[in-house]
Amino acid sequence: MSKPINVYSIPELRQTLDETLPGIFARHEFKQSFRLIDIKLVIGYGIAVVAAASFLLDKKFEFDEVLTYQKILVGSYMILSTVYWYFTKFVQKGITYEGVNKKGTSIAVKTFFENNEPLYHITFMTQGDYDLKTALPVNKVFNEHGYLQTDLLYQWIGEQLTTLETKKVE
Repeated sequence: MSKPINVYSIPELRQTLDETLPGIFARHEFKQSFRLIDIKLVIGYGIAVVAAASFLLDKKFEFDEVLTYQKILVGSYMILSTVYWYFTKFVQKGITYEGVNKKGTSIAVKTFFENNEPLYHITFMTQGDYDLKTALPVNKVFNEHGYLQTDLLYQWIGEQLTTLETKKVE
């Protein structure tokens, strides 16, 4: 059994539920995709390389010798930082889980809590813009002692995936 959490703490609820999603989807035969995380890492490493190059040029050469290169590096740093911000704010925006099942169907899951209410809002998104927005009252999957009941969460997500499949067929 997992460790109990304070069920009145929204950050703890969110962290526990978000960390449980990959295991739950694995039981539903989804394989997690790290595409968005990989893109974010590549952009972040690019920013670090530009900053390191700027530092090395500044250390090894005189200011006047590398001024043009420094301007280019600062511009590159600014562009990469803007791309990173845009990617985080608008592309990755709230996506907690991304996966693909054996049939090749991909799914992305966005999660959030709103206004400190104990409702775990989940949006299931699949290919072809089939979305299912729903909310899970956290008292359905946590017992009174603060333990997450993963079987109940597994069943609830299974019901939502079935609903999403029927919505796709219609």
